Amino acid sequence: MVEAESLHMSTAKDKNPIYANMLYYGVIEDIWELNYTQFKIPVFRCKWVDNKGGVKVDENGFTLVDLNKEGDPNDQFIFASQAKQVFYVNDPNGGRWSIVLTTKPKLYDRGDVCDNIEETPLFSRGLPESDDIDNEDVAYVREDCEGIYVEEDTTSRKKRKRT
Repeated sequence: MVEAESLHMSTAKDKNPIYANMLYYGVIEDIWELNYTQFKIPVFRCKWVDNKGGVKVDENGFTLVDLNKEGDPNDQFIFASQAKQVFYVNDPNGGRWSIVLTTKPKLYDRGDVCDNIEETPLFSRGLPESDDIDNEDVAYVREDCEGIYVEEDTTSRKKRKRT
């Protein structure tokens, strides 16, 4: 996946074009290393998905791509530094669509892998926030293993007088 800022126009005569970020989904087909003697630049050759008919967001907010809808074959290369890793999972409802799952980037420090401080991105754009869920009917008990019940200790609380 690549996120690119580009100029968007509604028509050829549009006098108010806007810059906006656009996501491009694809599959890496080849990794090249451009050797300029003094330095090397890794580039990815990708097969891109057509954004017009090959990308959609379903009713649950999941981004779906049709990896068979090929985008522009003349625009195949990106710098490795521009890429963001995603996974494509076959849609359980069948069909040609795959669900896009984003990953949490890793930071590399002297060969050790450490978690990035960024939050893990949501898989879906349409899932409700936890504050929006009615918690009255939610059971906080796991049923797949044994556990113990812990009751709240009310004896240690000091009672305050209201003034």
